[in-house]
Amino acid sequence: MKKKVCDAWVPKRNQKGGEKGFFFVPSLQELCLEMLADNADAMVSLEGVPDELIRKLCNLLCDSRKMNTRFLELLLSGSPTEIRLKDCSWLTEEQFAKYFQTCDTTRLEVLQLDQCGRCIPDYALLGTLRQSPRWLPKLITLSLSGACRLSDKGLHVLASSAPALRSINLSQCSLLSSASINILADSLGSLLKELYLDDCLMIDAAQIVPGLKKLKHLEVLSLAGIQTVSDEFIKDYIIECGHNMKELILKDCRKLTDASIKGVAEHCPGLCALDLMNLDKLTDLSLGYLTNSCRALHTLKLCHNPFSDEAIAAFLEITGVSLKELSLNNIKKLLGRDKKLRTLLSRGSSLCEGMGEGYCTQPYPCICKETVSGFEPMTNKSPRHNFGRDDKQNLIYNISFSDWVTHLV
Repeated sequence: MKKKVCDAWVPKRNQKGGEKGFFFVPSLQELCLEMLADNADAMVSLEGVPDELIRKLCNLLCDSRKMNTRFLELLLSGSPTEIRLKDCSWLTEEQFAKYFQTCDTTRLEVLQLDQCGRCIPDYALLGTLRQSPRWLPKLITLSLSGACRLSDKGLHVLASSAPALRSINLSQCSLLSSASINILADSLGSLLKELYLDDCLMIDAAQIVPGLKKLKHLEVLSLAGIQTVSDEFIKDYIIECGHNMKELILKDCRKLTDASIKGVAEHCPGLCALDLMNLDKLTDLSLGYLTNSCRALHTLKLCHNPFSDEAIAAFLEITGVSLKELSLNNIKKLLGRDKKLRTLLSRGSSLCEGMGEGYCTQPYPCICKETVSGFEPMTNKSPRHNFGRDDKQNLIYNISFSDWVTHLV
């Protein structure tokens, strides 16, 4: 008697004992960009290259630690509209001054110089900006994450030189004090829409409330890792100014309790994205508040929180249709056999496509339409099915909390 195909099939194993690796065929554009990154020193010009491709090439060079002054000179030549360097740790003060003093920034709209603590102290900024009081007249987005030598004085120079600024990332700028928010408010109070202050350890949340209230059109606020963020801060700021908020990042603000989430839910009606990772004082009540009030929410990160499977199931059942991204890594209580949660996950997230053989056998319509993270990167035991959609629209399928998977099956 012949075996059925489904019984006879056995996944191939790699040398390490795992299943055969699944890989994707790179696109022609990706292959070309990798070739250019490997031979960046032979390039003579970036003229006519679209900003999107330059951005991807810069990311490849930064990731491979091949970014250097020769490519930077090409990047700054002419009159660029975007300069995106996510790792400037290789750049010295002298090199920064040499190349940026001669750069035509009159058309520059995006400037990203992350991990620039080595090359951008205050005096380097002053020397570079001295030539023009409005060095960055059209700059809209500025990211200086990791500028550990940038002080309030340097920030004042920057804010004065970029009168059109709408978004600023000052994460890990460890010298900035609470006064920096007043500096931004005085220069950009009616314009600034996005502010990132992750891990700015000298900033006291209670002291920045008056300055934040002056930012009348602020829509995105990130305070991740600032330990002085408390229920009192949420009460003082969010209740008055939360009506404009679209994205709020409170990751690692460990003093926050359910009272803060209640305030956010009730006073941020247009909230689209919320990051509550590593807030161990929260309970299932917080999910109840979000379920009842935050109907526009499409991105929610709940990693490392003590929520139960019943609360997650109830939340998904009511709000899951609008969700695009849900992160649930390491939620320790998600170990039960709750049938409703199991049904919602298999029906709502198409997780069956990434749970390996034996978990599920067919795809289901998805509640979470874009991403359910909290799952391991797709591995060998992750059959791929793209449902006829572009790769960017596919779900992330694999669950990372293996104990939960074990109990669900």
